[in-house]
Amino acid sequence: MKTLTPAAIRCSLMFTAVAALSVVYPASVQAVPTTYHYTGNPFTEVHGVYTTNDFVTAMVTLADPLPPNFHGDVTPTAFTLSDGVQTLTNTTPLIGSRFIFVTNAPGEITLWEVTTRVNDATDAFIDTIHEANQPITEDRAAPNFHSLGVASGFNFNSPGVWTQANAMPDAGSTLSLMTLTLMALGVATRRLKQAAA
Repeated sequence: MKTLTPAAIRCSLMFTAVAALSVVYPASVQAVPTTYHYTGNPFTEVHGVYTTNDFVTAMVTLADPLPPNFHGDVTPTAFTLSDGVQTLTNTTPLIGSRFIFVTNAPGEITLWEVTTRVNDATDAFIDTIHEANQPITEDRAAPNFHSLGVASGFNFNSPGVWTQANAMPDAGSTLSLMTLTLMALGVATRRLKQAAA
């Protein structure tokens, strides 16, 4: 019976490490981008181009789902807010934003402060706020902050609802890792048999 060569030992150790990685890095802990959708209620106070058929909507994508019983600021990977007249996104030039969420035990959004503002001469903005500590609940929007009476939409004490898109695990990465692990184990087994022959 032949002894294992150093190369065979190194090869076996390398493939064993790959197999161990698949155990300690399961799909459940991989980052799962999650998108939350907000649908507000129609504006009750409108001026100019806004009507009572307009309302705030938002789409906020996070790198991971919000955890249960969470309270704090988040930084979206992407966002879009619309009010029926204008649309502001994370790619809008000079955009500024703040996203604060509070979740309950199941991880659902119950309170929030979502504000977006274009930092230029117009200060165009779209906000939706539902806070408990300062009882503020409002959706508001205007393409020019300095002309609120000309074109703007508001509603107060009428919060909309957030829904979460189904979070799908990164099946591609998981499948690739599993395939690599199986291949590594197969090669390691064959090398060991050759070294032992």
